[in-house]
Amino acid sequence: MASLTVRSELMRFTAGVVAAVVAGCAASIPEGKYGVSSIEIRGTEHVEPDAIEVCLATHARERFGFVLGGAKNPQCGVPPFDASRYPLELWAWPWTDWPLFNQTAFERDQDRIERWFRARGYYDARVTSAQIERDEEAREVDVTLTVAEGEPVLIMRIDVLGCEQLDPEVRAAVREAVELDLGEPFDEALFERSKRDMIEVLQEASHAKAEVTGKASVDPVKKLARVTYVVTPGPSYRFGDVSVEGNGSLPARPIRAAAGIDRGQRFSLSAMRDARFAVFGLGPFASVEVEHYPRPESPVVDVIVRVAPARVVRFGVGVGMSAGGLLAQEGNDVSGDPGWAQWDLHLLGKFEHKNLLGGMRNLRVEDRPRLIFNRKFPNASESGFGNLLTVELRQPAFAEARTTLVARTRWDRGPDPYGGRFYRDDLVIGVGPERRFLQSKLRLSSTVNADLFRPEEEIPYPEYDVFYLYQVAQLDLRDDARNTTRGAYFALGVQTAGYFLPGDFNYVRVTQDNRGYLPLTGALVLAGRFRIGFMEITDTSVTIPEASETFTVSDQIFRRDLAEVGPHRHRLRGGGPNSVRGYAPNTLGDVAVEDDRLISGGLRQWEASIELRARLTESFGAVLFVDAGDVARPVCDANSRNCHTAFRFDYPHTSFGVGLRYHTIVGPLRLDAAVAPEDLQIIGEGMVDQLPPEFDTKVLGMEISFTIGEAF
Repeated sequence: MASLTVRSELMRFTAGVVAAVVAGCAASIPEGKYGVSSIEIRGTEHVEPDAIEVCLATHARERFGFVLGGAKNPQCGVPPFDASRYPLELWAWPWTDWPLFNQTAFERDQDRIERWFRARGYYDARVTSAQIERDEEAREVDVTLTVAEGEPVLIMRIDVLGCEQLDPEVRAAVREAVELDLGEPFDEALFERSKRDMIEVLQEASHAKAEVTGKASVDPVKKLARVTYVVTPGPSYRFGDVSVEGNGSLPARPIRAAAGIDRGQRFSLSAMRDARFAVFGLGPFASVEVEHYPRPESPVVDVIVRVAPARVVRFGVGVGMSAGGLLAQEGNDVSGDPGWAQWDLHLLGKFEHKNLLGGMRNLRVEDRPRLIFNRKFPNASESGFGNLLTVELRQPAFAEARTTLVARTRWDRGPDPYGGRFYRDDLVIGVGPERRFLQSKLRLSSTVNADLFRPEEEIPYPEYDVFYLYQVAQLDLRDDARNTTRGAYFALGVQTAGYFLPGDFNYVRVTQDNRGYLPLTGALVLAGRFRIGFMEITDTSVTIPEASETFTVSDQIFRRDLAEVGPHRHRLRGGGPNSVRGYAPNTLGDVAVEDDRLISGGLRQWEASIELRARLTESFGAVLFVDAGDVARPVCDANSRNCHTAFRFDYPHTSFGVGLRYHTIVGPLRLDAAVAPEDLQIIGEGMVDQLPPEFDTKVLGMEISFTIGEAF
């Protein structure tokens, strides 16, 4: 009884301390003042109330909540003004500041509202009532404004004059830059923005000093408007001198070369944007601005590239822990330690030099010495040492100004990450040029590579060498690579090993990735992906031994696996947080378990995903998704050993799931949960017996993943 009394007293004391801390942090309203608790604007049928409120001097106290609809908070006077946003405000934190109510500012806000509506084409809009509800005890006010929009002034005619001497394509582009439409309300913001867009079109067509003036004749009685734009293109300009400012000790010559602007070249805005992206891609700059200055007496534009150097040398150290690796369980066999069966403690050292030996060479080194535990966390009964070292050197202006020579090395000493406990050394070296086009939207690269795989001598798994060429083409048309709302992405990779190169394999491997993003109403985005992979092995020096005292059955299994499906690192695999999320990493499709080792990977792969992404607030989002896909291995005749492989679209391995997102500047933190219903894994009668082995990685029947960045 005494312990119960002490515990109760402790709880009351703790509650009192928490209450005192909260009270001490709580925002207060000064004596004699009123805080604005809420603002509501009624009667807005064609515009969003939040787009009006953001322009007012009177603001309500911020509340925690969600916004269903518009992904971004509106800005004053910036279209669109009719976005579908449905804010759900829940509560205000005690420490949130109180905006104070000011009667004079509030009266001016009513004029601001009417002026705002006139700018949208509603010349008869009026604030019909302004109600202020006061809570004298709490000294808070709730404000309600009612608006009568009236009928808008509609655009009856749009004229664009002065384009007669322009090329037909430029003339058409100038007219398309007009955002106003016939029969729609006359909006001043769109009227002004159209002028800026028309000037950009003309400047892109070499008219560096183009001018566009506009006039709107409005009849508020008849509710009609006539818009006239007068275009003055001016002469066609060409580039003159290119100078560099702000480079400090960094040489100006490679900066000018990377800009890629030649004297006498036809002036265009896209050339300047390409220059900015190319100079920034050199590496050692925190910011890059490219500005143009037309000469007053000749059709020549001089360019200044202004750069701000970043820190040239960076280094850091740290410690960390990671978990991963699978140990499979087949059927009802739960021997060993099934599930996520590898974890490690590691040191982390990073070094970067962005101007190595001058010439803006970029050297990055990262080393991760690891103490690896081959058991489920926190079991530390089986351990060993490993290391992961990566080195990258980038040499700009290789062969020509905008081509970069990239050399990479990756040495991984530790357990095989594709399903085995055995230790191996895997050294990958690659070197080749990389070039970006279209303001860095298109990237092309070609490298020659070597992969040297050395398992421990005491295990029955052969070593091998792979020498291969790898060509990559990526076209990125997304509006934001980290938080995409619209656009598309395409990638093609072609890997050719052996043939005229040395090594233990001759094969061709082709992968293709397609992604599309479609914004829906408000903050909803429909995202889809389809990717496909193909690998054909034409020859290998890896032999499959006969059973003997020297070679066991396991020897034959693992050598046959290597000969038929290819080198470990380069096989096609699926499953995991960036693939079919109902499956653990590398366990999609044909997998098997032999001698406590996972045999995975294949020669044919396809995947399809569709996601409905909802931005609930500026920071939080939710996702519904469906994933499907398969990885197929060769089917071989037991006697002739003739093998064939095909895409299996009747093996969809479908999974459904939900996810949560917390958006950060480096991309969303992602938590996904997916289930794979048994009836939707393989299509056809009697196919349940062909399902792959199960893996003890699920929580409540769901595959859970937590990572950074969207699935695609």
